Amino acid sequence: MSDAIVIGGGVIGLLCARELRLAGLDVTLVERDRPGKQASWASAGILSVAPPLDASPAASLKRLSAELYPGLVAALREESGVDPEYTWSGHLVPAMDDGEADDLVALVEHDRRRGLETELVTGPAVRQLEPVLAPSVVAAQLRPGGQIDNRRLCRALELAERHAGTSLMYGVAATEVLRQGGRVTGLRTLAGEFRAPVIVNAAGSWSGQLRGCEPPVPVAPQRGEILALDHSASPLRRVVTRPFDPYLVPRVDGRLVVGATRKYVGYDGSFTAGGMAWLLNEAIGLVPALADAPVVETWTGFRPNSPDGLPIIGRGELEGLFFATGHGPSGIAPAPGTARLLVALVEGGSLPVPAEPFAPLRFANRPVDVDSRSWRIQGGHRV
Repeated sequence: MSDAIVIGGGVIGLLCARELRLAGLDVTLVERDRPGKQASWASAGILSVAPPLDASPAASLKRLSAELYPGLVAALREESGVDPEYTWSGHLVPAMDDGEADDLVALVEHDRRRGLETELVTGPAVRQLEPVLAPSVVAAQLRPGGQIDNRRLCRALELAERHAGTSLMYGVAATEVLRQGGRVTGLRTLAGEFRAPVIVNAAGSWSGQLRGCEPPVPVAPQRGEILALDHSASPLRRVVTRPFDPYLVPRVDGRLVVGATRKYVGYDGSFTAGGMAWLLNEAIGLVPALADAPVVETWTGFRPNSPDGLPIIGRGELEGLFFATGHGPSGIAPAPGTARLLVALVEGGSLPVPAEPFAPLRFANRPVDVDSRSWRIQGGHRV
């Protein structure tokens, strides 16, 4: 019998297991595949920081995570021997014409009013920052930000937890949360039943399919198609992002991650011709030299999206049941803060950020619509 069972071996589940262990609990992690092989494997690992005066729930969680990442990465290097390749060299947001440049001017002024250190660069100064950018990039916003190699991060977490004694169970599909009266007693899986007084549902886009969870959470999979190029002949120095994709993320090993499409197609993991054409055309439009770059990898992943665009973190209706899911396309950036908040709720201690906006109970007594095709998109958020 464990003190806690975490369902899901992505970066959220692994970090929750780590924080629970550091709090003194005996932890078992159950993963249907291999740790880090689902949404966390497909991620681009983009890290950004919210403006200091942005009081929104998502911003608070992101700021907390940005504060935690340097210490976490240093600890994982020591504990696992794996470097997650965390860098913090800034993000560049390009404008492709005068209209977009005017929008960037307004955005920079807005961000500065909210306390963010950011600047607008124009003309030749853009090429000084990133020489390989196309001449059609007339201006760019330079923002604080960085990246982490998400796959190496998951590997480091897996090894660290294994060395620390966390029980890691691979290839074990969870099917039902067991209960007695109003509290959880354990977990039923295809490999048998396991007992614990605390269950954490961190199963990503499969979170809503686990029987016995109350409330049932409306998490739906959004497919993202991503590819990687060898850009060693024309390297970028920083992460380049556009408001609604694409993004270009230069890795230490010479790969350039290019993503990502956003489609609700259930669990169809196909990588499509249209998706590849769009990603390549957009990437080459930003960096013309990429036309000669080899394509070294293509993949898809399923983002666990919630209807309101906020993560689902906190207590369920059953005593001992907790959720850490629904992070959508940006689960890596708020992951350390999510785990810290989750464990504070499990222990009943002081909270690092307000928990109410993320509470799973906001979906209680509401129809659960997991048919994400009916969700509308406004301002980049599902409503």
